[in-house]
Amino acid sequence: MQGLEKILQHIKEESENQCREIAIKANKECERIRAEYSKREQEEYWSHVNNGSKDIEQRINQLTELAAEQATKMLRTTQEDMLDAVLAITARKLSALPSRAYNEILQKLDIEEGCKPEYLIEHFRDDLTPSVTAALFD
Repeated sequence: MQGLEKILQHIKEESENQCREIAIKANKECERIRAEYSKREQEEYWSHVNNGSKDIEQRINQLTELAAEQATKMLRTTQEDMLDAVLAITARKLSALPSRAYNEILQKLDIEEGCKPEYLIEHFRDDLTPSVTAALFD
């Protein structure tokens, strides 16, 4: 029986040794897999962060362009409003002139007498706009 006990003891020790080796290999493989997944996780995280940053930057650029367009529109509207106000004041001042002085202005512009100031301003709006705009905004 003693021989059988030795064989069983030997099988038991070899089994335990093999189990330890398998456990060591399994632990090493688990660590390798964890490290690989951790690396992938970090790469994916930074990929999302970078993509998010690019998206944010693109959105900022879009909003900046939109703001610039809106500012340009507002500036043009303000300039047009100011021009309209200046031309309205001009029409009032022309209306307030004595007939003789007003007719002299019409004669210099080669316009027939009796032309109303509002019509005069509207008729010459395109001609007046560059000089008035330059005087107001430059």
